[in-house]
Amino acid sequence: MACFMSNTKINKPFLVVILGILAVIGPFSIDMYIPGFQDIAKDFMVNEKEVAFTMTSFFIGISLGQLFYGPIVDKYGRKNPLLIGLLMYSIASMACAFSINIDSMAMLRFFQALGSCAGIVASNAIVVDVFEEDERPRIFSYIMLVMGVGPLIAPSIGSLFLRIGSWHDMFYFMSGFSLLVFLMIFFFLPETNRFQNKQNIEFEKVFKSYFEVFKNKRFFTYTMGGSIANSILFGYLSAASFIFISHYGLSHTTFSVVFAINASGLISGSYFNGFLTKYFNYLKIVKVASFLLLGISLLIFFLVALYPQMHYTRMVLSVFAILFLIGFIYPNAIAASLSPFQENAGTAAALGGSIRMAFGALVSGLIGWLQSENILIIFLITLILSGLSTVFISWASRDKELIEA
Repeated sequence: MACFMSNTKINKPFLVVILGILAVIGPFSIDMYIPGFQDIAKDFMVNEKEVAFTMTSFFIGISLGQLFYGPIVDKYGRKNPLLIGLLMYSIASMACAFSINIDSMAMLRFFQALGSCAGIVASNAIVVDVFEEDERPRIFSYIMLVMGVGPLIAPSIGSLFLRIGSWHDMFYFMSGFSLLVFLMIFFFLPETNRFQNKQNIEFEKVFKSYFEVFKNKRFFTYTMGGSIANSILFGYLSAASFIFISHYGLSHTTFSVVFAINASGLISGSYFNGFLTKYFNYLKIVKVASFLLLGISLLIFFLVALYPQMHYTRMVLSVFAILFLIGFIYPNAIAASLSPFQENAGTAAALGGSIRMAFGALVSGLIGWLQSENILIIFLITLILSGLSTVFISWASRDKELIEA
């Protein structure tokens, strides 16, 4: 089936950058304001754990909100819901800067997350609209390159605003940046959905549509495998400061360098995956990468168990290897999970994105709760997650029905 817009003029490299920016707005919003936790707590006269609840409300919003956007982008197209979502995000971000207490900020962060969901759902659906199936793994890899830069620079940008201003400026920036993206979408992004659903949106039909997507074996196995692997990244983000600052005693400056090196593992993995998919079947790549992830996770677990005080550079290399392999698994798993869908690509993208964020929030919260006990627990969880991811991906690759789906 020829992809939509194949005969129209569109700057695909520019489109990939736009889609990457849309996909990164949510994760960027999570990481950027973390350096301001202490100042926010001081201004609202609460402790930092109460400030962390504003992140929890964001995770809830970004997980549930994607389910809301799925049927909307299938019925009304990609562009208009995107514009509405970006406008909601911008208003909520500005309102966060004027929060009067921590409860109001938590509520506003929820609406900020709802707005960011439009970008996540629509960007994945647009890839299905515009690119052929064999192109999609490479495009998702390139989008992940942009996404990888977000968590890398977000804390640094947040720290910069703290040095020259206050935590309020972070939210001003989020609001202004989203308005810039709004203008780019308004003027330069054409509507890509040619299968717009003309039926009214009804709860029963929406539920049935999600159920039909969920019970598709290819969607289920690759979504689960990719989501579980990607949750390791969220776990690392939650545990990174504990591992390298609390456990190894690194300075904040050294930690920033270490964080950048590890983030480059995810970025380089995504880049090489995009290159390899030109020459190898992406389903084979994701299978091999999942087994390598399991093997490396097992090796690291035993190294930490036997040598808990091993030099931090070895730990950096270990985490780099894990994130490098996630750069192969995540984009290929997304492409595989969405490949059976065309008319309801938005619904499939929404459900997959919601599952991924739910796993990420769960693992991040679990590691945040347990990490003060023992560093070994973090890598035990990583090993278990790697094993589960490999099981689902192997299940998919062994079933001829899934390969032919």
